Amino acid sequence: MSRLHKTIKISLARKMEGVFLLLLLFGWYKNGLLPFIHGYHSFSQVLLVFLYPLLGMGLGKLFDVVFKNEKIYDYFFYGMLFSLFLPLSTPLWLYLLFLTGLFLFHFFVLEKKDLDLNFLVLGKLLLMLCLIFLENYHYSNALESSQRFVYSFVDGLMGHQISGLFISNVLLIFGGYLFLSFDAYYKKEIPIYSYGLYFLSLIGYAIYKEDMTFFLEYFCNSQVVAGLVILAPLSLFSPYSKKRKSLYSLLIGVLILPFSLKFSFQEGVFLAILVANLCLLFLGIIGSPLNKNLTKDLHKKTTL
Repeated sequence: MSRLHKTIKISLARKMEGVFLLLLLFGWYKNGLLPFIHGYHSFSQVLLVFLYPLLGMGLGKLFDVVFKNEKIYDYFFYGMLFSLFLPLSTPLWLYLLFLTGLFLFHFFVLEKKDLDLNFLVLGKLLLMLCLIFLENYHYSNALESSQRFVYSFVDGLMGHQISGLFISNVLLIFGGYLFLSFDAYYKKEIPIYSYGLYFLSLIGYAIYKEDMTFFLEYFCNSQVVAGLVILAPLSLFSPYSKKRKSLYSLLIGVLILPFSLKFSFQEGVFLAILVANLCLLFLGIIGSPLNKNLTKDLHKKTTL
């Protein structure tokens, strides 16, 4: 990799971190400061909300130093990213335990096997299962649970919707997408294709059910938008060729709605991303021996 090429790719990671920082600040306001102002949180709870990304980044930095990691997407980046999608109900000890396990799994298993499994999405879904088992699975903060305010559709776009800790503001995520789209290494086609298919399937389902309020409620779901803009196009876990990007986007876009209806709109997009990621990994695994055999055959023919 040339120095210029590497610098450009590293700049994408830094740009993404800038977008994450804006989401973190808004999430801290929405899930920490706002409930405190209305008397639903103590000051310690306000600080606790921001401890999740700070500890995630700190743990990531520790891994980067200990394992001398100098990759484009370092563990500092992953720690920051993983904290965005957490439910507020996640115990701090469980979050740190999961994140440590994910980092170790990535370094000692995925790196050694050279597998581009999206371990962040996998970890997020396993964490949700653990929270369900502990009977502590919910996304709403104390102010939202009180149902003291009734928010409009525009309020929802501006962040007042029940969502992951730091991804409730759809307008900020859309703005982040536009900002990242100017970077040549950001795979901007993947969110567009995936969301377009999700949008069409949602309209079709709403017409079938004769319930357009269902469409209005979920077409700008922040979990879906953030998953497609932030997680789906991550360079290491998504394809580069046009055909594979199209297939990857098709799988995600088609699977979001059925998974969301079967499980929940909070997790459907992550299941879709994971399944698409696994499908492409499988195609890569079965394609690798075929490519090797083809290369051997060509070599034999050229030497005869």
